[in-house]
Amino acid sequence: MTTSVFKFVQGEIFGHNGSFYVQPAAALLCSILLIVAFLAFLIAVFGVYFPFINRFFNEVKIRHIVLALVIITAAGWAVTLARALAAHH
Repeated sequence: MTTSVFKFVQGEIFGHNGSFYVQPAAALLCSILLIVAFLAFLIAVFGVYFPFINRFFNEVKIRHIVLALVIITAAGWAVTLARALAAHH
């Protein structure tokens, strides 16, 4: 696990030294996984499959989701690299 994931789990999500500051892409993926886990919990407990999930996957293709994740990860790495270069000079 990365530093961002540890900070996310400890509740240091925002702020100067929070999860989104350290690694924005990892923090965003943690947020998405948290939402997915919550929806899975609701479906498992209540046994109701929410119709908005079907509508979401009918309109949004998997390749769009993968492309968005790649762009978010690349942007997060670029921000981290830019901060490291700025701190070095």
